[in-house]
Amino acid sequence: MNIDNLHELINRYEENLDLIYGTKHYELFKWQAMKTWQQEWKKPADCFATFADRFNAARKDFSLFVDNSRMHPSTGVIKIWEQDPQAVEQLFSEVLFADAHNDASVVQEHMDTFLDKYEGLRQKYFPGNWSYKQDRHSASVFLALNDPSFNYVYKSSEALTMAKYIGYETDIGSGAYFKLPVYYQMCDLIVSALKDHPSLLEEHFKRMDDRCYEDRSLHLLAFDLMYCSRTYRFYTGLIAPESTRIRKKSTSSSKAAEALARKEEERNTKIAQLQQEIDELESVADNCEDISLIGVQVSSDKYGTGTVVSQDINKIGVQFEEVLKSFVLDKKYSSRPRFEDDDTIVEAFTIYGQRMEKINSLKRQLEFLRK
Repeated sequence: MNIDNLHELINRYEENLDLIYGTKHYELFKWQAMKTWQQEWKKPADCFATFADRFNAARKDFSLFVDNSRMHPSTGVIKIWEQDPQAVEQLFSEVLFADAHNDASVVQEHMDTFLDKYEGLRQKYFPGNWSYKQDRHSASVFLALNDPSFNYVYKSSEALTMAKYIGYETDIGSGAYFKLPVYYQMCDLIVSALKDHPSLLEEHFKRMDDRCYEDRSLHLLAFDLMYCSRTYRFYTGLIAPESTRIRKKSTSSSKAAEALARKEEERNTKIAQLQQEIDELESVADNCEDISLIGVQVSSDKYGTGTVVSQDINKIGVQFEEVLKSFVLDKKYSSRPRFEDDDTIVEAFTIYGQRMEKINSLKRQLEFLRK
């Protein structure tokens, strides 16, 4: 593990507190969301007429924590609750928030069961509305807000990028192979490193006001470090451990050695430039990797109504009544099936595809230089 990279990222976070905690960005909204959830969700049941009233009060300060311009999972909770109140309430109280006895493996079991059963409800009541889907990120936010002393917020892109740059050797996995206990272990290491930065912690807590939850476990700060490092490009200039290489010392003459040294310096400069360009492109990614379309109903002029049964980010497999077809989600393909709110989702995946083409081209150049 590259502990130096981790501490450098923490230093960059501290140096940019005015930016990330300021009024323009105000990342402290996450701690505000946590306090509101704690205050409202944990009130006695008789304080609210219905689950929906309680949930709406608790999520009041979510801002972009769960929902965004494309995905509306917390709104979906209310919409699906209106169709099946008992099922939704049980999923939260008896599944997602069931006592895990501080065992991350059990937390993952609860999360997976919650996501599976909730998706069944979404497919039943809103089969065409992909924006109501829950994912590991939204479920992890609910878990972390409900029990911040044990749980961590998870977001795939942020977690995998942090693991890459700090050389975290154990694979976190993703999708069906995601390992929440391994992710929690990495977060524990980040918390341990944060404690070695007392000036950051002092300033961090100083900036908390009465609206914010004072999370002394530092679990939410660990996630915010991951999120801000990617969002505000704190990785720029850092070299991921897997990109380093050991070269044999030259035994040639002094003049030849100098020429080789200059060539090597030019090579390293180009590598750094390419890596920075890749990092910048990845840092502004639309997080399409986190949008799951599996189980969403689509329509096709040629094949009729179908359901997405497989997905590789912007490539989907759709099962129609008589045939299984594959499609790339891009505006240039007119024969693709249509989603509810089609323009929004396809625009996002079209931009993603264009960006990935550029990133892959740069990575090929990078790989050539590293040979």
